[in-house]
Amino acid sequence: MFQKKDVNILDINPDKIDTIIGKNTTIEGNIKSQGTMRIDGNVTGKIEVQGSMIIGDNSKIEADIKADNISISGEITGNLTVKNQVQITSNGKVYGDIEVQNLIIDEGAIFEGKCKMNKKVNNSADNQLKKKDNK
Repeated sequence: MFQKKDVNILDINPDKIDTIIGKNTTIEGNIKSQGTMRIDGNVTGKIEVQGSMIIGDNSKIEADIKADNISISGEITGNLTVKNQVQITSNGKVYGDIEVQNLIIDEGAIFEGKCKMNKKVNNSADNQLKKKDNK
């Protein structure tokens, strides 16, 4: 009935990572960044990334996160608001709600929370419907 697909949605070149938080680093506070961010350490606070995020195997994050895409192999406690795609790998753990367009949860992953799936909106079609309703 279900088939396992080897899918890596986030095609991120490791040479193009803009921000790295190393495994021996702990940050308490808010982070705002552009580009691709990788977290291997511990973060407590709020994270906003205009770009993609990679959450490494040993990372522990207690934060609400906003990003374009996110791949999770570590542990996150907090709510995720993601524009495009979330992938929780077999080592990943998410304790919180997710709002996203596409969600992939690998076998063995943990997700405890609610998920709201958003549709991709075609602005021109949406504008035509609004014009039609106003007539």
